[in-house]
Amino acid sequence: MKFIYRNLRHGTVKLMIENLDDLWYLSQVVQNGDLVGGKTTRRIKGKETSIRGEKGEKKVIRLSIRVEKTKFKSDLNAFRIIGRIEQCPEDLISIGSHHTFNVTKNTVLTIKKGRWSRFDLDILTEAQKATLRPKLIIAVIDDGDANIGLVRESKIEYYEISVTIGGKYHIKGRESRKLEFYHQVAKFLSDISSRENISMIIIAGTGFGPENFHRFISEKYPKLAKDSVVEHIGSHGRSGIGEVLKRSTVGKIMDDLNTAREARLIEMLLGHIGKDSGLECYGESDVQNAARLSAIETLLISDDFFLKNRDRIESLMRNVKNARGSIHILNHENEAGQQLNALGGIAGVLRFKIR
Repeated sequence: MKFIYRNLRHGTVKLMIENLDDLWYLSQVVQNGDLVGGKTTRRIKGKETSIRGEKGEKKVIRLSIRVEKTKFKSDLNAFRIIGRIEQCPEDLISIGSHHTFNVTKNTVLTIKKGRWSRFDLDILTEAQKATLRPKLIIAVIDDGDANIGLVRESKIEYYEISVTIGGKYHIKGRESRKLEFYHQVAKFLSDISSRENISMIIIAGTGFGPENFHRFISEKYPKLAKDSVVEHIGSHGRSGIGEVLKRSTVGKIMDDLNTAREARLIEMLLGHIGKDSGLECYGESDVQNAARLSAIETLLISDDFFLKNRDRIESLMRNVKNARGSIHILNHENEAGQQLNALGGIAGVLRFKIR
């Protein structure tokens, strides 16, 4: 996310969306009642077109809407801002009619609030930093099957490649089919690497599959192999991607990515719950109590819980921040966010027991 203009005295921030992760960050900032403006395409009907029943001409205009509703769908890479038009060329559009901003990459928006909270600004600052952080690819390789996860800040994008290689009773042509499968996977990984800021590719799997594939790319795709490491796991498919995310042995790149960090934090929380260690709390009532005692070291909140209860939750978040605790907002569409929602949407890891 790129800041173009900021004047907090007048409650105005102008920014540009630079990548898909920015949509998730923005969805946590834009609220009902905000004034959001930008360029948009609108079908304009003149007097003559309305008489003839024609649809009118599409024009690019600048307008502002008073936000009434927002919709974010990470699987569609879409963020929509819906509201009533408050500022626009009056000769073209009626004030008060509804309009929707479909926010995508390179969209420039001006957001005006009555007051920018500390958490709004923290979220935008985090989005700005996240743009510069590299991404991670996890490729779980089995015989003829590759499950690939592009680990972004806000979510994991999954891809699958499957080729029938044949088992030990189908030896004829098996080696050539296996090499063709390796070529397909390597080309796919190379394509993602050329589009995204990829720092590391983790080749994971059971048995000798990861080593065999890494040996292949070392010979045929040395540039790809240079940024790759091998990780042995006990799971297959998407479960294998999740297993890698929960490990702490892969390096600092894992710590810098929200999605990877969230998976390990949820694992830690569930570990405390499973052991009944007393170093956990979940559900709003218990978390509020722990926050009053300055006991929360790490606060976890799902983004949809945060948006629905923001007015009430922000004071809790301030208490945690003031007590030097850390706060993590999780995407409810990821596995970690779904697990958190099953616990009530809010939980904390404690620095000391309170029961």
